[in-house]
Amino acid sequence: MEIKKKKSNNLIVQFLLTELETVGNTRFEEGSPSDSWFNSCYDLILSRFCAWDFKTYGITGVKINRIFRVHNRILRMIFEEKFQMFLDKEEVLNETEKMLECLFYVFDPHMPVKKKQILQVLEDGFQAVEEHKLLRRDAVLLSNSLSVCERPRIEFLLQQTKDECKNSNDLEESFIHGKLIIAKVFLGRSVPARERDPIHQINYPGANSVFRPQKHLPSGTSRTAEEMYSSMEHRNCGCHHRQCEWFVFDHELVLPEYFVEFEYTTLVKVQSLFSTLSNVIVEEGKKDTEGFILSGDLQHDDEVMNMEPTVKARPKIVCLDEKTVLSVAKANIYSQIVVLNLHGNSLCKLRDISRLTGLRKLIVSFNEFTCLDDVYHLPNLEYFDASHNHVITLEGIRGLSKLKYLDLSWNQLKKTGEEISVLRKHTSNLLSLDIRHNPWHKPASLRLSVIGRLKALTHLDGVQITEAEVAAALCFIAGSKITQASLLEHSRTDETRPRVLSVHPYAKILSQISKNKLDSQTHFNSSWYPRITVLNLDGQHLSKIANLEKLENLRWASFSNNNLTKIEGLESCLNLEELTLDGNCISNLEGIAKLTKITRLSVNNNHLTSLERCVFENLSHLHYLSLESNRITSLIGLQKAYTLIELYISNNYVSAYHEIYHLKGLNNLVMLDMYGNLIVWKQDNYRLSVIFHLPSLKALDGIAVEPADIESAKDLFGGRLTCDMIAERLGHSDFTKMEELNWTTSTIRTVDLVPADQFRNICNVNLQNNNLTSFSGLIFLPNVKILCLNYNHIESILPRQKPQNHLTNRQQLYQKVISSGYGQQGPSKGSRDAGFGENLPPIMQSLEVLHLGYNGINNLAQLQLSRLKNLKLLFLQGNEISQIEGLEGLPFLQELVLDHNRVKTITEGSFARQSSLLALHLEENRLRELNNLQPLVKLQKLFLGLNKIQELSELEKLEVIPSLKELSVYGNPVSRKMTHRPLLIFRLPSLQVLDGIAVNMEERARAELHLIEQQGIPIANSPMDCGFSGLPITFSKQPPLRVTNVNLLEGINNLFGSDLVFPHVLEDPLLNEANKHKKSKNPGMVTNNPRSIHAEIALRQVKGATANLLNQLTQHGTLRTAHFHQGSRENGGRMSANSPSRPNRM
Repeated sequence: MEIKKKKSNNLIVQFLLTELETVGNTRFEEGSPSDSWFNSCYDLILSRFCAWDFKTYGITGVKINRIFRVHNRILRMIFEEKFQMFLDKEEVLNETEKMLECLFYVFDPHMPVKKKQILQVLEDGFQAVEEHKLLRRDAVLLSNSLSVCERPRIEFLLQQTKDECKNSNDLEESFIHGKLIIAKVFLGRSVPARERDPIHQINYPGANSVFRPQKHLPSGTSRTAEEMYSSMEHRNCGCHHRQCEWFVFDHELVLPEYFVEFEYTTLVKVQSLFSTLSNVIVEEGKKDTEGFILSGDLQHDDEVMNMEPTVKARPKIVCLDEKTVLSVAKANIYSQIVVLNLHGNSLCKLRDISRLTGLRKLIVSFNEFTCLDDVYHLPNLEYFDASHNHVITLEGIRGLSKLKYLDLSWNQLKKTGEEISVLRKHTSNLLSLDIRHNPWHKPASLRLSVIGRLKALTHLDGVQITEAEVAAALCFIAGSKITQASLLEHSRTDETRPRVLSVHPYAKILSQISKNKLDSQTHFNSSWYPRITVLNLDGQHLSKIANLEKLENLRWASFSNNNLTKIEGLESCLNLEELTLDGNCISNLEGIAKLTKITRLSVNNNHLTSLERCVFENLSHLHYLSLESNRITSLIGLQKAYTLIELYISNNYVSAYHEIYHLKGLNNLVMLDMYGNLIVWKQDNYRLSVIFHLPSLKALDGIAVEPADIESAKDLFGGRLTCDMIAERLGHSDFTKMEELNWTTSTIRTVDLVPADQFRNICNVNLQNNNLTSFSGLIFLPNVKILCLNYNHIESILPRQKPQNHLTNRQQLYQKVISSGYGQQGPSKGSRDAGFGENLPPIMQSLEVLHLGYNGINNLAQLQLSRLKNLKLLFLQGNEISQIEGLEGLPFLQELVLDHNRVKTITEGSFARQSSLLALHLEENRLRELNNLQPLVKLQKLFLGLNKIQELSELEKLEVIPSLKELSVYGNPVSRKMTHRPLLIFRLPSLQVLDGIAVNMEERARAELHLIEQQGIPIANSPMDCGFSGLPITFSKQPPLRVTNVNLLEGINNLFGSDLVFPHVLEDPLLNEANKHKKSKNPGMVTNNPRSIHAEIALRQVKGATANLLNQLTQHGTLRTAHFHQGSRENGGRMSANSPSRPNRM
């Protein structure tokens, strides 16, 4: 044992020498169970230890003695640079986690492991390892299994013992005790090893590492051991399927992280281990189905361990009531209970225990208590056992004046000063106290502190207290208070700050170099207190800051390495500029809120878990803040620390990426150190993201921020809308209640809201005035109904393909596969664009309103709008669109806005499937013709203002839209013609608003009369001239007309005879084949109404023409029919005789 300690101490000395020689570039940190990294490393080793692999050697487990964490800055920097270069080259960011591994370095079993070799690896890496040179290895040999690392060494020692007939005791140390180097390895592109090819870089071109599964033992293993191993493979353990050897060619991608000293636990005595194993190897016939029988005692032990318990487990008590108490104590009434044993239950409360006034002994061990506040006012209690619980505080214990024995071992007590104060106040006669196995904050000074404060104590932690310990404890307590003597000893009166370049606080520097010390005789005069400006009370075991009320001019103070649990007693030191509180037990910073002049604050290595916002709001001069090695999880308290220049918060528990956003308002922050927080490892591109969000930084984690870093950060993170940005604005990360996302004018280029399901209630998204070129991550938002993307640079719904020279190999492969949707060849650009979205699956099926105005869009087909199947309103104003296309997949579109574009013509396929369109906006375009509007059967509003329409005949083409109610044509050349309005009113019977002016019935009648006058049609003076329903539109000549049945108004029906004869006879149009097949030269004039314009006017004037009708019938007896429109006949425009008649528009 002494030899072991000596060797271990020698190794620590070598570590210290290495730290000195490397000037701190290589540091070794010894871990303890209170360190999270120690526990992680411990669990890693245990998870990679398989008992079946070692059962042959009588090994049942592994015990970790020490773990050292290696901090090698040079190797780490090389590793990270190499790692980043590989990522940038290969573009494998998503596979990074799979390529990073923690592996064990495999030493050569034929070469003894020397301290020099270990130090060489930990300091210089694996580039100069002697065994690599001797064995001519091209790669670093590693493994993910402890047995793969250790079994060759054990086999070598066995063979050496057999060959040389050595005593097994000589090999005890080398066999039982082992050493491990755990390295962080980047495997990169890894390939399996081939049996015939040796492990050399030349045999595996392009590979970064080679792995070899351990399905069989390596060559060179003894035949007997091989047989043993093969028999063990038939066990029910499947670990060997996961065990691998790794060969990494680039030694710079292998970073030593931990050095471990361990030892094996065995079932047999150490001195007989090798002899027993030899017997086992020889006597193979003694194997059974459960394992190798190492000795008869071991077999007997297994039988005993497998025996059923003779006593059945009793049910545990969960809740304590009066009946249960009486039952456990076997008493009838409470006053009879003297002893109460509640050991081994599930109790967390002792309700009404104070009623047991006669209770002398109480046992509540092995329960689930977190506090003991129910144990009070038990005047006769002498023995109290509360061990093996979860007690975190003793507050609540009171009135135990006769208590002599108290066991609080195996609990969760931490705060030494507070717990001892409770015991001192309420258990004044305590003789024996056991507080072992608690996570005390300052365990080194715990015993002296307890003995010094509990003066009646005779036994502590099962050990009797000696007189020497009492004297030492009294001195310890006397020195743990701030007195006049300690103030005179540790204070200085300097007025100026020293010009010294040092990381130490000014209080410590001045206390060492300054000669301005107070005279010991000045304590008789109270005027010396204001003269103190420097106070250094480091390592004085202080549990409280007190007696500083008169130090009103104190400027620099240090209280490091004490037992302080909170900041107090500094309320009068309002001129304090620097305060150092490192190495205490402080859990909050509330006591410094009034120190408004403080510029430097250091609270390293304490127990801070959060930062109070109210504290830093008042510290308007704070420039330097160091909070390293605490338990801080959030930086929200620093939001208003606007004057901060340097912030050191390494080795804390900050893990969430959005915590960086709390520092964005600190525009003066120049230096930031967050190394050792979880965010450094969890966040992708951590360094660049911090540099991007905190542009004022000059150094991050001890490394200068270069201009190249700033540019890379802008390229990578500039313009990204992420969940963290939204959380920063909202103040929380619960996005499920959001209904609207409004993020305008923020130079956003991409949207990355993952997971999208947490934004499931967002219905309205407004991202106007940004730099989006596609919908990006918005397509994954499930329930968006309104999307506003005006004033962006939208080219397509999905990002457009990169040029061929920018595509990765995988993307180029996808382009060649037709089913992938990429690279499909078409006959021409136009045909390819036209069917761009026809075969693509629909997206954003809840989207109904889309705003894409002022995006510079010139090709509608490339937008892939047909994938938005349920779109109802589409706004495309202010773009450069010249052709209306790509709308075939929008059957439910109701309103389309194309104002202020470059549309010249409406093609046949522009509105082929827009039968549901109700409103169409085409103002400020370049339209000259109005063709191909027939599919718009439901269109009610059409806006054509400020175009280039010149001819009235183009306006007549609007007759194909029967339901048109609102129309605008202002600003066109045709609008300067006087007849354009009457023509439109007459041709469009459903029109209600024209150029913003309502159309009434009177205007409609005037328009029709005006149109007739302009075309030279005579006004009807008789009922016959007015024309009647049923008269044909055209006549080839003027034949006599015989009227056999006329139905006018009811008052004049008796005026007509049955044989009223006209001098002209009508020619039957049905018999005129030429007229039947003749087509109109002016399709805009074709209408479904068979009557002439004169006939329509006459029917509307029938009431006013009654008197003239009677006179004409009396005087002439015959009437001539009205002549039809001369211009229509000359143009050859005749109406089809068999066309259906239009209903009367009266």
